Amino acid sequence: MSTISVNKQRRTLLQSIATLSLVPLLPPVALGRLEDRRIIVVGAGLAGLAAARVLSAQGVDVIVLEARQRVGGRVYTLDSVSGHPEAGANVLGSSYGRVIDSARAGNVALHPVPRGGATGFAIGGQRILAAEWENSPANPLSGPLRRLSPSALLGAALRDNPLRASTDWQNPVFANLDVPADAYLRELGFDDAAIALIDANNSYGNRIGDTSMVSFLRVGSNFARGAAMGQPPLEAEGGNSRLPEALASALGDRVKRGVDITSVRTVSEGLRLEDSNGQSYEADALILALPIPALRRLELPPLSDLQREGIDQIEYNKVTQVHLLVDTPYTSEQVPGSWWTDGPVGRLFLREGTDGEPGNLTVWINGDDCDKLRDLSTEEAGEQVRRQVETLLPEAAGSLSVSAVVRWADDPFAGGSWAVWAPGQIGRYLDALQTPVGNIFFAGEHLARANPGMEGAMESGERAALEALRVIL
Repeated sequence: MSTISVNKQRRTLLQSIATLSLVPLLPPVALGRLEDRRIIVVGAGLAGLAAARVLSAQGVDVIVLEARQRVGGRVYTLDSVSGHPEAGANVLGSSYGRVIDSARAGNVALHPVPRGGATGFAIGGQRILAAEWENSPANPLSGPLRRLSPSALLGAALRDNPLRASTDWQNPVFANLDVPADAYLRELGFDDAAIALIDANNSYGNRIGDTSMVSFLRVGSNFARGAAMGQPPLEAEGGNSRLPEALASALGDRVKRGVDITSVRTVSEGLRLEDSNGQSYEADALILALPIPALRRLELPPLSDLQREGIDQIEYNKVTQVHLLVDTPYTSEQVPGSWWTDGPVGRLFLREGTDGEPGNLTVWINGDDCDKLRDLSTEEAGEQVRRQVETLLPEAAGSLSVSAVVRWADDPFAGGSWAVWAPGQIGRYLDALQTPVGNIFFAGEHLARANPGMEGAMESGERAALEALRVIL
């Protein structure tokens, strides 16, 4: 048998398995009745698109309503900027099976993320090369921690991670870990200087004292599982937005852009949605695949007290990105391209230009440091950050220009980059926020059980789709 025939048979078999894998979860009468039922998915991020893909494969009349003119949600490639930098999800983890499989099914080419160059450190405004860190007078650490770079401190804290299974982070057995991260770190022997450095670029909370240690441990265990696979992290050729675009393309005209849903009501026929233009949509069931801040914008049927409390209380991580074009290279052995700072510009990631294009320097600011730019216009914020970078890197002065400013906390359809679980919130709110309200189901990365990030978003969408299918039959 030829290789082509074998590959074709393999694809056919895998497609059949993928379709049949859902059938045992449905009642025996399911397959003949689904085409008469309509399910609306609100939100065309990865969670919503994954849900719609499952429903479409089962023959459901499904439509996806997206408020933006683009799909992808917090997967967002800046296609208008030279080099197509990522404003949102920037890496496909090696353990992201759903994401990788969806990319391949949609003919989205993936390749390993290019290795970055050396990273320097700027502490208290003083630049320190990595090779000089341990013995630098500007190194504020003491004892055994002194040899660890600022970016390695958290990894050291996660080295003896008690979370093993992918769902341990929500297991009540580990509720003793659901404590403020700074308190946990102090018990490990981290002093105030080390904790301050971890807090300076905390990607999982806006303030380390309000960040549950479980959030750090969960991400650490996920990284460890990915590393154990021995595969590199990936990115999509041409930008990660190609992935949600491929998923949306497969759904065709079922995906409606520019539809901003404002209210959901229960009616005798099922559910009625209304958008900002006053247009109505009828459905037998609804999947709200939205971040929590976007749920706050909706008028919904009565929720439980715990659901409403969770929606009101849970914060999202603030992220501001300023993308700078680098017209003339500024790097040398003494001036790395990328920097980790404890100052207002957070972290700097340089990606060299190719084929004569300018390079891209992404300035990534996390947490409450974003508030310092909140009252500035987009143009003013970009220029202020550019000047701050040139103060840190005078070698780059005159070669930088602002190409884009992205402020996720100000995006009404996102409200931030991802959910921040404060101490005590996981056990209190996670189950409640996933609980359906009548025929209304919920999805989004904040409701993923086994995986964080992009993979978690797709996981949650598939779960919500299966819940909806069981109910409407």
